[in-house]
Amino acid sequence: MRKRVFTGAAALGSVLSVALAAPAAAEWPEKPIQIVVPFGAGGTADSVPRAFQMAIEQNDILPEPLTILNVGGHFSVGARRVMEAEPDGYEFLVIHVALMGAAGMGAIDFGWQDFVPVAQTGQVCNLPSVSAESDYETLDDVMNAAAGPDPVLAGVNLGGVNHLTMVLLQNAAPDAEFRYVQVGGGTQVYPALVGGHVDVGTQSALEIANNTLQASGEPNPDAEIRPLAYVGPERHPRLPHIPTAIEQGYDVDFCTDFWWLAPEGTPDEAVNGLADALEEAMDTETVQTFFDEKMFDPAFMRGDAFSAYLGDLWDTIEPVAKQAAAN
Repeated sequence: MRKRVFTGAAALGSVLSVALAAPAAAEWPEKPIQIVVPFGAGGTADSVPRAFQMAIEQNDILPEPLTILNVGGHFSVGARRVMEAEPDGYEFLVIHVALMGAAGMGAIDFGWQDFVPVAQTGQVCNLPSVSAESDYETLDDVMNAAAGPDPVLAGVNLGGVNHLTMVLLQNAAPDAEFRYVQVGGGTQVYPALVGGHVDVGTQSALEIANNTLQASGEPNPDAEIRPLAYVGPERHPRLPHIPTAIEQGYDVDFCTDFWWLAPEGTPDEAVNGLADALEEAMDTETVQTFFDEKMFDPAFMRGDAFSAYLGDLWDTIEPVAKQAAAN
């Protein structure tokens, strides 16, 4: 077999011609990055990416801006849009555990596994609460009643985070079973509790603070609702008087994380580039102030750790979601 050997000028000419013919690798990003929020503007899930958008712009973390696109209707519409988008590194999704809840319930035919995990930025935990006029003084009172003959009405957004929270609490108590009533999210739970339409419901730490604390930060003796437990791993520093569910003997640690996901096939440089930008933004005054005001835990994960976390969480959520669907 004859071997072709390039030597001297011939070899150099060949190398130069190949180099000139090949286009230079583009550096990400070369144009604005679209972030799809599959919820209406103004909610918590919308405020998280907007805080990062502002921090990234103010601190020149990326050479191109993030643009936020709110896709209304059921969140699955926006999520599917990103899942089916061209994986060119310029369209991402911000969502939370509702994606797993809907998938586990069979309400949608796709899930977190159909995306590339980018990062988790912050989490917020809920508190089961009752009306201040309720006979239930403690979490034990509610759980014991739920194990009795009379129904205990839990106001939830069926299939939502507060529904999953109540199912997890139910499962942590022997023989407890709530009767679930469609109410809505935290802002709808409050009037349902105060009006006596439901017996128990959950609200976020910020909603509880707004509804039960004085301006000084001390508990308001005239508050219309009574929070019974915090379902995070430790007591919230702004709500130190409220014990965790774990402290009270109920092994429930369930908070809402905010996930940045990309379409499958998105280039690593885009996934890692956005994760780098988000991680840098986490340390900015803009994001830190946002987390403090919203009473978020400034948690952050990326890469293999984030992917492993999602897998473990899915193992927990899938059976609970199926149970919620059956209720």
